[in-house]
Amino acid sequence: METGTLQSSAGMKDESQLVTFLLKDEEFGFDIMTVQEIIRLPKMAKVPRTPAYVDGIANLRGVVLPVIDMRTRFGMERAEETDRTRVLVVDIGGVKTGLRVDRVKQVTRVLRSEIEPPPAAIRGTSSDYLEGVVKLDKGQRIVMALNAAHVCEIGVTCKANSAVRAHSNSETGSGESSHKSTGSESEVQKVVTFRIAKEEFAFHMEHVREILRVQTPSQVPDVPEYVLGVLTVRGQILPVIDLRRLLQQRSLADEFAGNCRPLREEYERALDQVEKIFAEGSQQKVESKASERLRKWLAETNSSSQVLMETLAQARGLNEMVIKQLQLRVKHQEHGDSEAATACGEEVLSGGRKTVAALRKFEEQIAQNIQEDQRIIVVDAEGFVLGLVVDHVHEVLNVPKNLVEPPPRITSSGGMELSGVAKLEDGARLIMLLDVASLMKDQKLRDVQDSSAQNVEEGKIGEIQKTGAGAQELSEVQLVTFMLGAEEYGVPISQIQEIDRLAKITKVPKAAAFIEGITNLRGEVIPVLDTRKRFDLEVKPSDDRTRIIIVDLGGVKTGLVVDSVREVLNLARKDIAPPPEAIGSGIDQQFISGIGKVDAGKRMIVLLDVERILSRQEQADLSEVTS
Repeated sequence: METGTLQSSAGMKDESQLVTFLLKDEEFGFDIMTVQEIIRLPKMAKVPRTPAYVDGIANLRGVVLPVIDMRTRFGMERAEETDRTRVLVVDIGGVKTGLRVDRVKQVTRVLRSEIEPPPAAIRGTSSDYLEGVVKLDKGQRIVMALNAAHVCEIGVTCKANSAVRAHSNSETGSGESSHKSTGSESEVQKVVTFRIAKEEFAFHMEHVREILRVQTPSQVPDVPEYVLGVLTVRGQILPVIDLRRLLQQRSLADEFAGNCRPLREEYERALDQVEKIFAEGSQQKVESKASERLRKWLAETNSSSQVLMETLAQARGLNEMVIKQLQLRVKHQEHGDSEAATACGEEVLSGGRKTVAALRKFEEQIAQNIQEDQRIIVVDAEGFVLGLVVDHVHEVLNVPKNLVEPPPRITSSGGMELSGVAKLEDGARLIMLLDVASLMKDQKLRDVQDSSAQNVEEGKIGEIQKTGAGAQELSEVQLVTFMLGAEEYGVPISQIQEIDRLAKITKVPKAAAFIEGITNLRGEVIPVLDTRKRFDLEVKPSDDRTRIIIVDLGGVKTGLVVDSVREVLNLARKDIAPPPEAIGSGIDQQFISGIGKVDAGKRMIVLLDVERILSRQEQADLSEVTS
């Protein structure tokens, strides 16, 4: 995806995050909190008598998912599926809908003040889809922020869901019995999938700290050839590894150029032959096989680099002109119009030479622009942090554990081992799960991290690109921050098991006032606490930003209801101060473990100790709620 990282986060009052995507050349965006996940185009069944923009319905882990083609929805010409086609799964009022787009671009943080209302000239029916227009990069980049609820308004959605659920239940019994029968199928593990040399790999989400754009690292002497150098990310030294080199694969730039070069050389040979035929005045029919093969490759090749795509578009247009002129030449020959046939031949030669020039230009541009496709996945293996350069990041995926098999008994090349193989789509899609811990065995990588940290402290590395505050404090705590009213709070991510949208809650008689009730989390009953009530804050009704943070309280998996989740944040321990006696947050001091200072104290985060939220007696009472 170019999903950047879809980490759990929520917009503030003055800030929003948009998941942006492309339809043809136009860029659109949805609020990140409406997007549950991003998937590849699934297998679908067409529902009769539905609007033209409804592609069909798909089975998404037991949920019937209507899929809308966004191009058709907006009156645009439909596009063929490519390897970048994606479906955004959005949730509106508990109803999931898939939105097919040409390509997901990135997650963009924007100020709400930057979102302008739709221009008066386009107001009307179509403007119902628009929340506003965002101008970025000094107006050079325009993003149309969409209203997901309006886009997903299709009269058949509920009917389609109901019909398929009824069909499913007629075969498997009630929804409850079907769910129970699956057993371990309801247990899932979240992974981040990506591609290396046309093969699909994944890391367990628990090891992924963040996903960065590729930057040029500072080189370090006497390191393995797969170590590109080091970056400093929020004060921590980050060795950067080219995962392709580690797995002994050629570089992505070489792969792009290697795919283009044989086609270009074949095209040149064919063009030389055509020129010879025309020079001899022969009426021989000219084959277009080289042009047809080039057409297929151009249609299948995509890049996130605008420079590369513009050059490919130029080559595509020129090649189409050549094919058209070859066809016209045949028609003119059949009608005996030699003059017109000769003119077509001249156009073929001229267009062919320009096509070759465009392909050569593309090959020259690859090395400087291919980084737009790549990403750095920052992984953490028991405190050992590495940045791994990968090809396109695809998606964040929930994989049922029963579909993951042990890795085959073969030795991984390049020091990277497999922890398992996920078999999806009835085995048609295989995802190799990489074992992050295996990288810990590489002493050379540890030496790179240690020596680089020393060099930074001594000022020996002068051109390290800093992506954080630049502090050399390596001791950090990773927090999930959330909002209660206007205040921001944080809980160490180590104490959090997962974050979910607010599900249906069943009230429990005679429970404590702050216990909202119980809910079903993939077959497991968990108690839910209203955090506002527990902290004696004003009660607020839930909305589409309300979330449940799942924590462990005294051995009981418990959900904490919060107004919204903001982000995952790495905070240096030196920036955490003990709580002052006078707390302005309105929360009892006994729940607070410290105050985090971000941006030199301009942003304050109240750090909570979830273990103190309940007394031992209250934890015992909580355990009885689910018994």
